[in-house]
Amino acid sequence: MSFQNKDNIKKFEKPSYEIKGLTDNKEITKRYFNNILGMIYGNCLGDAYGLSTEFLNKETIKELYPPKKDQFIDFPDYITNKHNARWDKGDWTDDTDQMILIMQSFLKNKESKTLEDCSRFNGSEFAKLLRDWVENGFQELSDQCGMGLGQTVGSVVFNDRFLEIPTLVSKYVWLDHNKSMAANGSLMRTSIISAMDFLNQKTVLENTIDCCRITHYDSRCIISCIVFTHIISTILKNQFNNQDDDEEDDHIKIIEDLIKEIDQNGFYELMAEFHFNSNKMVDEHLREDYLKQFNTYMRAKEWVDLALDDSTSIGYVYKCLGSSILTIRKYLQYYKDKKTKDKIPSYLFRKVLNELIREGGDSDTNGAVAGALLGSIIGYSNLPKDMLLEMPNKSWLDVQVVDFINLVDSRIKKSQVEQFTIDKNNFNKLNLSYLDETDSNPNTDFLKPKSTNPNKSTENENCIIQ
Repeated sequence: MSFQNKDNIKKFEKPSYEIKGLTDNKEITKRYFNNILGMIYGNCLGDAYGLSTEFLNKETIKELYPPKKDQFIDFPDYITNKHNARWDKGDWTDDTDQMILIMQSFLKNKESKTLEDCSRFNGSEFAKLLRDWVENGFQELSDQCGMGLGQTVGSVVFNDRFLEIPTLVSKYVWLDHNKSMAANGSLMRTSIISAMDFLNQKTVLENTIDCCRITHYDSRCIISCIVFTHIISTILKNQFNNQDDDEEDDHIKIIEDLIKEIDQNGFYELMAEFHFNSNKMVDEHLREDYLKQFNTYMRAKEWVDLALDDSTSIGYVYKCLGSSILTIRKYLQYYKDKKTKDKIPSYLFRKVLNELIREGGDSDTNGAVAGALLGSIIGYSNLPKDMLLEMPNKSWLDVQVVDFINLVDSRIKKSQVEQFTIDKNNFNKLNLSYLDETDSNPNTDFLKPKSTNPNKSTENENCIIQ
């Protein structure tokens, strides 16, 4: 949600656990439905929960919420401050808002005349939706403007030519900042891309790259996003192909297999190495360092390894990706620990997210990404019901989620999705045109710094860039 006109808030139905059109007709029993819903609402919950400690350091959080065994930061009745008081308690922030914008752009593709276009990320449409959201928020929710916009997105979106050539503007801004912008705003919104035509991971990969580059051009952002969506699309793909099995879904095996893939098989390390070495815009002297950092964050075993509250790097995309992986490591650790009395997934979901957001920093973004990943594993049916019922705009979101699920499912039922798995044997053989780009081709010199000042683009101080 964004900054609202409190005198003109439209009323929606109270939040309900049941999602009309899905859970009330037992459609959620389809495994991949459950996992997609878990991903979407896990994103929302992690975002909303993380807002309670966003931009605070660990010491401050300890003072506000003295750590006690099995005692969690309250949701939604956390302690408010000047920053988080701008949102209604229980509501998500810009991280989930932008995920919703991507979902809306896919839904608009239903009007396309070609089957392929229906599943492709439409950059022009997303750019329009993003700019409109920045200026107006979601008007159905009586927003006045978007709120919580990050510096990287703001620098791109407020450029005079963003709507005309968004990706070139993004490249220009990145080059103009000496290729230093590698923000987590690229990753926070990306989970939804994993679900669109998830059976075809080439489509997922291409959509992810296109979406990332429309605001974030840095290779570290691209790598983080494609690894994240590949992980989730793999989970969804496996759930779909195994949905007729009589065995109950083993979410623990999903986590174990994923950690093995990261720590032992090294597939994602190979994928990252290929993209860094093939990308002509990655300076040669940085390639080794970027890959080393990638592996360090992906394989972190303790929260201290991530230093999430370090004020100089709280928005670094690798930290966000690494915290999501560490969150599922912690989930598995507590599940296997004999001292853990309650091993119910909904309890462990909240337990590990509580740990994550107690680390401070950009906790709503870290929570959104971790919540999406863990939600895709345990499914909607295992998310904390009490937390879901505290999200004030859930019923508004439910309607759009049903439309999106129906779009995804209808393409599968009509055999409009060709299965394609990206693995060790083919990931380096895909024709990815962005790898052939150079700093000067395509050229961005014609773009001059004519960006408007975002702090003056709205009449309300709540709509400024963080």
